[in-house]
Order: sequence, then C-alpha cells, then structure tokens
Amino acid sequence: MPRTLKAFARVYRWSQWADRRFTPAGIGVVYLMIAAGVFGVDAGRTMGFQVFSVAAALLICAWIGAGRSRPGLRIERRLPDQATVGVPLIYRLVLRSQSNWALPRLVIRDEFEDRFPTRDEFAAAGRQQDPSGNFFDRRVGYPRWVALVRRLRGGTIEPVSTPALPPKTDATVDVAFVPERRGVVRLARARVLRPDPLGLINAVTTLAHPQSLLVLPRLYDVPAIELPGSRRHHPGGLQAAQQVGESQEFLQLRDYRPGDPIKRLHWPSTARAGRPIVKETSEEFFARYGLVLDTFIANDDEIAFEAAVSAAASLTARLALGDALLDLMFVEDRALTVTAGRGIASAGALLRELAEVAPCRDRPFDVLATRVSEHASRMSACIHVLLAFDAPRRDMVQALRVAGVPQIVLVVAREDVAEAEVPVHRIDPDRLAETLVAMPARCR
Repeated sequence: MPRTLKAFARVYRWSQWADRRFTPAGIGVVYLMIAAGVFGVDAGRTMGFQVFSVAAALLICAWIGAGRSRPGLRIERRLPDQATVGVPLIYRLVLRSQSNWALPRLVIRDEFEDRFPTRDEFAAAGRQQDPSGNFFDRRVGYPRWVALVRRLRGGTIEPVSTPALPPKTDATVDVAFVPERRGVVRLARARVLRPDPLGLINAVTTLAHPQSLLVLPRLYDVPAIELPGSRRHHPGGLQAAQQVGESQEFLQLRDYRPGDPIKRLHWPSTARAGRPIVKETSEEFFARYGLVLDTFIANDDEIAFEAAVSAAASLTARLALGDALLDLMFVEDRALTVTAGRGIASAGALLRELAEVAPCRDRPFDVLATRVSEHASRMSACIHVLLAFDAPRRDMVQALRVAGVPQIVLVVAREDVAEAEVPVHRIDPDRLAETLVAMPARCR
C-alpha cells in the first residue's frame, strides 16, 4: 500500500506539471505526436513519421519560445473572513505590475496546498466506496485517491485570464470556487502562465503566497425550534456561566455564616479583621440550553459524521437565544463545552468551533455522557445530535428525562431507530435537507 500511494503521488505531480506547462492546443499536439510515433514505426508503409517530425518540431520551437518568464508582477489575494461548504465563493486578486513594459494577457492559477491522504484515510475511503462503481477504481484506486486529494485540499480553483497590463499599473480579477469541505483550507501559491507565440507551451512563474480560509459547515433549513424550559438559578451569575463551580464575580465582603464554603474566605480581610470574612458573589436566573454533538464515529462513516456536524451547525444558526445561553458539548481528545449568548460569544463562535470539530475514535462515549450529566442541573432544555441510539446514548437521554430536562433527540442513521421514552427523530445522512426540515420543533 505505501508503495502504491507513492506511485499515485508521482503520477499526480507529473500530471499537474503537464497541465501547467502545456496549453490545451499543446496537449493536442503531444497526443498527435504520440499517435504518429506509434503508427509511423514502419516508415515504408505509412507517412506517420512525417507527422511525428512536424509535431516534435513544433513542440521544440514552442519550448524555446516560452523561455523563462519573469513578468514583474505581484499578486495580492483578498479573501473574505470565512466561507461555507457548498456555497460559491468569489474573492479578488489584485495584480500589481512592476514592469517597465506592458504585460500581455496572462493566465493565473491560484492553488491550494496539496495534502496527500494517509494509508488509513485511503483505506477508509475504500470501505465507503460503492461496490457497484467503476471496476478500475475498485481494483487500482487512483481515481478514488485523486478525489480524496481534492477533498482534502478543499476544492478546485479554475484558472483565470488577466487583462493586458500597461507598465506600473494595477488590475483586479475575480476568482470563484466552491468549498468542498469544512475547516481551514490553505492556499499556498499563485502560478502565472504565459503562453509562447505558438500557443503550445506555457512559461510558468510561481509566486508563493500562503493564506488560510475558514470554511463553515453546510447549513440547511430547520424549523423554528421552541425551547421551553424555565429559568434556573446560576450561582455566580453570568461570569460563572462558562465553568462548573462557584462564581468568580465579586459582589461584596461580609462576615462568615455557617455553611459558607471555605474557598470563599477572603484571607487578607480575615487577617486584618481577626474574624472570618468571605467574598459574596452575585446570583442570577436565566435559561440555559444544551446542544450535544456525538463525535464518536463508528465504521468510519464520514458521511454520517459530516451530516451530524451540519445538523448541529444548522440548529446553532437557527436558534433564537434572546437572553439565554447555549452550551455546545462534544468530545475530541477531551470533553469540550463552548458557550454562546448573553454577550459571552455569538452563534458565529459556535459555528467556527463546528468548522474544525474532528471525530473521536479513542475514547468511550461515557466521557460525553459525564459532561452532559454535569450540566443537567443547569440546563433548561437540550437538543441531541447523535450518531447512534445504543444503550449508552439511551441511558444519557433517560438520565436527562429523569432530571426533568425537556429534550429533542436527533439520530443520524440510515435505518430506523428504536423509540424511547423521549421521541427520537431519525436524520437520514443521504437525505439530510429533507429529514432536517421535518424534525420536531418542540422539546419533550
């Protein structure tokens, strides 16, 4: 397998080099030369060798004519702050001519940083492959490998043509592409292509220009969710909303009362007064909701995982929090809770977290269940986005039900799931838009 992947990488690099160096007309001449060489081996029976000679002479002249290009051009890429999967993105390239002579029409290829798939990623893609697909792809795997490279880099940017530039002038061109994956995509370089006078060979100038772009998950329509739940008491008020335990928000100093936690003692004041003095913190009542994302991927089903992330992102963008808080809970290498609302952070902060969330493969589901149970006493309502509905997940939902927390349970699965005390709505990853819009709008 490693040797095969290395061979794929070499073939891919060569094909990318040929795509840059030869124009479409040049590729045609190359194919003509190869065909003429094959059929012109026997010079006594065919005149193909003459076609081969002419095609080879054209390519040699074009190669010499292309030479080495130094166009004296600087490029500035103006990217937006973020993009969304599946939504066409248009950004601008600013071309600054530093040459003392006019520049002809050029072709700009803006390129992502290539990352080749690992052996495990390639094997996982093979397990998800349709067994009725292309025979060559199933046996060799190169088309599947190329598709995986394209997905890892984030998409494909088509070359754009520039106008002719007078000396020492600026121009702008718009570039469009459709992001194909969420997370951070990295643009590495821009290549300036200048065709030779015959239009067969490009002179290539590479301008290093590393830059990053955050791509948010794809968003879908969901119904307006009604999150009932009463306001609950939160010791320490808003400043304690992002942590478990007592508040750090200072209100006043007062004398110790029996039952006050020892950790509230204000030792400098206690030493000066000669009696126990404690710090009093503010208290507040407000609604606080939970959004639980199941990241414990099973059977390498990346499609179901991405559907779950998109479902959580769609709910985050749709929920009207008002003066409530929303806790996004998930597990990567550890249990994480990200809070938004009431000036702590916006829904956009949660979307940025979801843009980079990764599957968890080396921890038990109990890590997430424990984090949810720690928040149960403070939650007014909870929405679950689960990847299965087995015993551990059912127990987590049942524990919240016993605690009196209203819930919406969404399970991303291709087959029906067993009902529980709390109604379960199945989200089909292959019909995500259709099944999301039909989800329940009320917690139970």
